[in-house]
Amino acid sequence: MEKFDPIKMIELVKVEDPDPEGGITLFFQEDKTLKIKVVDGKLVSEFV
Repeated sequence: MEKFDPIKMIELVKVEDPDPEGGITLFFQEDKTLKIKVVDGKLVSEFV
């Protein structure tokens, strides 16, 4: 779960569901953004 350390204890500000790519984008304070989508049947997440 270390992958998600950058967003621990940071307030969620906005959710785009679905986002332009068909996934979900979560926007947090401090300009942190997490994109989640399904690729080949698996959940994939990335910070942008």
